Amino acid sequence: MLWIDPPYEKDKVSIVSITAKVEKQARFIRQSGSEHYALIEFVIEPCQGHIGFNNEAIIQEDLRGNKEWEQRFPLLICRIYDSLKQFIHNQYDEKNQAVGNFIFTLTSLDINPFDSRIMDYGIATHIGLREIFENKSNERG
Repeated sequence: MLWIDPPYEKDKVSIVSITAKVEKQARFIRQSGSEHYALIEFVIEPCQGHIGFNNEAIIQEDLRGNKEWEQRFPLLICRIYDSLKQFIHNQYDEKNQAVGNFIFTLTSLDINPFDSRIMDYGIATHIGLREIFENKSNERG
């Protein structure tokens, strides 16, 4: 488990979080066609006072033995972690919204070995988080 330090002082802000487990599939499809995509699945669960990142994703069966993707896979996980961290900072810096008190668990990835780009998985992560936390913001009023 990796812990993320938020950009705010936890005891001085109102934190937007989730109250129940949320399972999410997030996808980013590039405009160049439907075969150019990034697909991730993750779970967010409440965790009072902390923001955590946990990886349970493993390289998919058809990519085992593919040296290029075996080397790129850890970079992909790091990109998703960085995207989560960037989302938390952007919400606070740009929207003055403190999000936290949850654990993000990456459960699986779908990689197209000929077309997937590491950057696209970061975008898919951001899209999924935005959908979850926009709904939480709308619930608050």
